[in-house]
Amino acid sequence: MSELDTSRISPTAHYTGYVWCRHGLSPAALCTATGRAMFYALKGPIFAASLALGGMTLEKMLLQRHRIIDHLLDEAIADGRIGQIVEVAAGLSGRGYRLAKRHREAGLIYLEGDLPGMVARKRKRLAQLSDRSPHHQVVELNALADQGPDSLAQVAGERLDSQRGTAIITEGLLNYFPEQDVQGMWRRFAQLLAGSSQGGMYLSDLHLDDHTLAPLPIRIFLKALGIFARGGVHFHYQSEGLMRQSLADAGFAGARLHRPGEHREKLDLPGSSGPDVIGIVQAWHPGGDGDNGVCP
Repeated sequence: MSELDTSRISPTAHYTGYVWCRHGLSPAALCTATGRAMFYALKGPIFAASLALGGMTLEKMLLQRHRIIDHLLDEAIADGRIGQIVEVAAGLSGRGYRLAKRHREAGLIYLEGDLPGMVARKRKRLAQLSDRSPHHQVVELNALADQGPDSLAQVAGERLDSQRGTAIITEGLLNYFPEQDVQGMWRRFAQLLAGSSQGGMYLSDLHLDDHTLAPLPIRIFLKALGIFARGGVHFHYQSEGLMRQSLADAGFAGARLHRPGEHREKLDLPGSSGPDVIGIVQAWHPGGDGDNGVCP
């Protein structure tokens, strides 16, 4: 297991938190002054970079991934495949607040995990909201830990229902870690779903190292994002096929990649004249009984 300091990702948490608030995807309580200042300070440089990307900006990319993940979750909740969600490294995202509130009558369990500093910040801000679902929890969770009180296995064992279909989310996380750490996370996620009688699915954004998702201007754009986040950006897989194989090796039964172009009209996604910059991974595991229709 790598000893990477995941706190280095926190600057982007402020920035993305402001983008979610700006577009009505988070309550104002989760918007920080730091995020707002960063957004406007970077607006000029990001706009200049977008000219080489067919009009794609960081804000558009963030909205694409967030809305596609929301859509896939809503579909799975509506048809009964998913009854609880674990969002790893949730940052200042308002998804947990929104979905737990929207599906409150159904008793949707939403578990947000992050490192101690972010958890303290998030709890303090969410305490300002009087309409939160009682099933929405924020806990300390380290995606790199195999065991211990903040490991996924222990946190899930204490707080989740093994009889419910489970969704696991990592948004804005994977590309900050080398492939070895990503594979370790995927193995832990698959093990959790395998231990449930209903299984479930995994969702994440991912930049592939292929000619459609990472042409040179996009690679420069994402490397700059890594500098902004005080760390490197990794391109793990050269193709969707290699990504699928890695997920299969981790224990998942199947996987696919959603590209924004497939959902643009239905979800009213912001776009550009260039290629898709990002993809959304959807992987699944049937769980203990092996035949419960968790596949999309």
